[in-house]
Amino acid sequence: MNDQQIQIFTSEDGKAQLEVALEQDSVWLSQAQMCELFGRERSVITKHIRNVFNEGELERNSVCAKFAHTAEDGKAYQVDHFNLDVIISVGYRVKSQRGVQFRKWATDVLKQYLVQGYTLNQRRLTERGIEFEQAVNLLSRTLTNQGLVSIEGEAVARVISDYARSWSLLQGYDEQQLAELNIKQPDMHSLGLEEALKAISELKRTLISKGEATELFGQVRGDGLTSALATIEQGFGDELFYPNVATRAAHLLYFVIKNHPLADGNKRCGSFLFLWYLRRNAALLARPVEQLINDNTLVALALLVAESLPDQKTLMIRLIEHFVLLKES
Repeated sequence: MNDQQIQIFTSEDGKAQLEVALEQDSVWLSQAQMCELFGRERSVITKHIRNVFNEGELERNSVCAKFAHTAEDGKAYQVDHFNLDVIISVGYRVKSQRGVQFRKWATDVLKQYLVQGYTLNQRRLTERGIEFEQAVNLLSRTLTNQGLVSIEGEAVARVISDYARSWSLLQGYDEQQLAELNIKQPDMHSLGLEEALKAISELKRTLISKGEATELFGQVRGDGLTSALATIEQGFGDELFYPNVATRAAHLLYFVIKNHPLADGNKRCGSFLFLWYLRRNAALLARPVEQLINDNTLVALALLVAESLPDQKTLMIRLIEHFVLLKES
């Protein structure tokens, strides 16, 4: 692992002192360190870790990593380490007071790491247009206002986390991907108003049959939807204002959700038309739509757009574009 940092945790009773690895936006402990932290036998910790994975609470590949460890004989070995999610899960199972202390300590350490890293890289992020602080604030507001503590909340957090890893200081800036967002795709298929209304009508019938919508769903108010569909097609001369599928789809989703062109169901209809437009232009995408954006991600994007402030429009468009990988010309 690269750029690994070490922080020292000392329990309040002074009986446990651990060298904690800080990497990949989390803290990490080996199984032996968890035994020391929680004051339990190795067999007990082994059982609880196994249950965390067997019960499907966490995916092993995403929360486990091998770090180099130098043994007493001077030789280096690769040892399994587990991140904070696993540590907290095991702590709940063994009901350890030290586990509570460690969670509070780790949270403070990660906050400091993030703030310090952001401060050190603020100029670089500003130059590259990365509104990371805005993204974090938007995440907090969305989770609070929507009361999201379940699957949807996890999806919102994951979207921001993926955005941060790819676009911020945590894992650097993906120059290649930004360049792709600026490419021109002259052969895009437009989405007309009549087709959009027919698609929304079919969606409405399906949702009403499931008891998930009323007659107000999808009813057009004014010319907002017409304007949204026309705006993404605009240009001047041979120059298109929105030159590729990613930016057109992103703006369509944003316009429908933020401008409320429908009496009810703007988030759902906006998400539906967003996918519809991508599928119409599937030949210009690097992967099938289903591999780019799953249901949870789309729900999260819609909620984030709905909660975003007007001056965060650029942030939201970039966030949506981030998931739409374009085929290289």
